[in-house]
Amino acid sequence: MRAVRARRASSLILGVLILAGLLAGIRVGRDWPGANWAGAAADWVGGRAAPLPVAVGRGTVDPPVTAPSPALAPPPAANPGGPAGAAAPAAAGLLSPPPTEALALPLPGCPVPPRPPPTGTAPWKPPVLVPEDQLPAPVAAPEVLTADVGPVQGKGMWVWKYALTEGGDADAIVQRAREAGLRQLWVRVGDSRSGFYGADILSSLVPKAHQAGLAVVGWGFPFLHDPVDDARWSAEALAWRGPGGVALDGFSPDIELATEGVVLTERRARVYLGLVRQAAASRLVVATVYRPTDRLWTGSYPYTAIAEYVDAFAPMVYWGCAEPGAATAEALERLSRLRPVHVIGQGYDAGIDGGRPGAPSAEETVRFLDVARRQGAIGASFWVWQYIDDEQWEAMSSFPWYADT
Repeated sequence: MRAVRARRASSLILGVLILAGLLAGIRVGRDWPGANWAGAAADWVGGRAAPLPVAVGRGTVDPPVTAPSPALAPPPAANPGGPAGAAAPAAAGLLSPPPTEALALPLPGCPVPPRPPPTGTAPWKPPVLVPEDQLPAPVAAPEVLTADVGPVQGKGMWVWKYALTEGGDADAIVQRAREAGLRQLWVRVGDSRSGFYGADILSSLVPKAHQAGLAVVGWGFPFLHDPVDDARWSAEALAWRGPGGVALDGFSPDIELATEGVVLTERRARVYLGLVRQAAASRLVVATVYRPTDRLWTGSYPYTAIAEYVDAFAPMVYWGCAEPGAATAEALERLSRLRPVHVIGQGYDAGIDGGRPGAPSAEETVRFLDVARRQGAIGASFWVWQYIDDEQWEAMSSFPWYADT
């Protein structure tokens, strides 16, 4: 009986939050007209509603009065505050959007108690590390990036292990994605260990996804021990063609840190991304990056160098014990100075990695999506399909990113 009451209460709270998001976010037409960064920037300049204050770091800072520029800007030396872009204008006569300050959402399992060091095996690393001074000079970044970011607008889901995603059934994947209102699938296609290995998966999935109106973005894991070789298999993914000449709608390198076996330096990132940018030409390249916390934003993670070569960022906003809305707003405020932003939310139990135990709740999921949409994200997705539970999937599915879905 207690479980029934808890489920009813959770459903009631979820319904209220979704209704608030609907009232705040209903728009005339679709978000981000023109499906590109230039159109979005023009929208901001054209007088869309000013963004609400967001709690980022310490205190709440008033929003800037000028539109963010797509031109590159270096990370600040101090912790910034303020929102990332224009909030979505509500239709005439509707209530104003709810505030985006941090909410007192229940986050069970927080704070995470200290745990003994992990005893598992160390992450795999490539056997050869090319010395920094033996790397070629990076290819110059293009002066203008022209790729359409339309494929990564709206909601999406990440696919890691294909066989564990609806049993590897392309028809089932596409059907469930469409029922959830998804606009894109992010599918793993390669890494430094095995090179490009996604051809068979893509040949089965991409034609069916495209027929259903779904974009497919291939993603890969470069360890950057040999950035030139990583660029080789990444280029193979971009060059892949399936039945009828279908191709990926974009490519996203997952740029990780030493904890995952990666050797990340600014030079290695530039060498790799310069070659990937050459291979992609005017096609979409999205950098999957760490959430820009204070430590990483003002530290050694090369966000600015990465931005020179990519069309958008996809930060991993795995909030854990942070308030989902504040974590999302911070990522948007910082990264949208450099490029358009598609945020990735937590769709898994972080306890398996020593973090907060338990899957994120429906309320956390709606909070993440609501703040992402109203604070200027071009889209939002979740890591990862094989682990997300039914409650969170339903919350994600029920959230209407666009007014007509």
